[in-house]
Amino acid sequence: MLRFRKIAFALSLWLALKTIAAAASVSVLFVGNSLTQANDLPTMFKQFAAESSLHVDVDVNSITPGGAFLYDHWRRGEALSRLQALRPNFLILQGQSVEPLLAPRNFIYYAGLFKTDADRVAARTVLLSTWARPAGDPYYKDLSSGGSPAEMQARLNSAYASLAINVGATLAPIGVAWQRAQQIAPEIQLLDGTQHPSPAGTYLAAAVLFRTIFNVSPVGSTYYGGLPQTTAHTLQRIADATQLTAAQ
Repeated sequence: MLRFRKIAFALSLWLALKTIAAAASVSVLFVGNSLTQANDLPTMFKQFAAESSLHVDVDVNSITPGGAFLYDHWRRGEALSRLQALRPNFLILQGQSVEPLLAPRNFIYYAGLFKTDADRVAARTVLLSTWARPAGDPYYKDLSSGGSPAEMQARLNSAYASLAINVGATLAPIGVAWQRAQQIAPEIQLLDGTQHPSPAGTYLAAAVLFRTIFNVSPVGSTYYGGLPQTTAHTLQRIADATQLTAAQ
């Protein structure tokens, strides 16, 4: 019986991958701010997917004004209008870098509103979990930060994971992947000196998003995002080894 189930699962997964590969495109709407805009994560994700084992075409759209909270996106209305007009397969939400810690109630509330409207157009909501600010950032004087990059990262990871469960969204655990990268490949700089990602940081985010959305290993993509091949391969393996969490 167990062997039969394994065979059935493998067959269903193969058929799902064939369906994705045969599709003309997969559409994704990014709603975030400068953390997504830096190094153009949407385009990097598109190119990563095109040169992956799936060779899938991803149609990307994005709304990423600097410093925007989810509340700002909701109030301005552009994100909701675009969601309703485009009816994408996936809605990717990225909160402002300190939003989950500084304004947790609003973070949960407005993410829930977006999730509800995404459900109405049959879009799957993906939470793009973010990373800690660099050491020495003024935010660490605020108690909500935890006082250090390590504690801030732990709090961000927890906030995004809890939100995914509470609203029934899928978690793209990019913050967790960043922690792993800092542990096993500290020579790779993921930040640009500020809270914004370096090209390597954005590449790692794209690899984690690829694995999250398609449930396929990112290892083997021939798109390197301008990075040395060895660096790209390391980041692909880190993304592949990062445990995914999805709320059903």
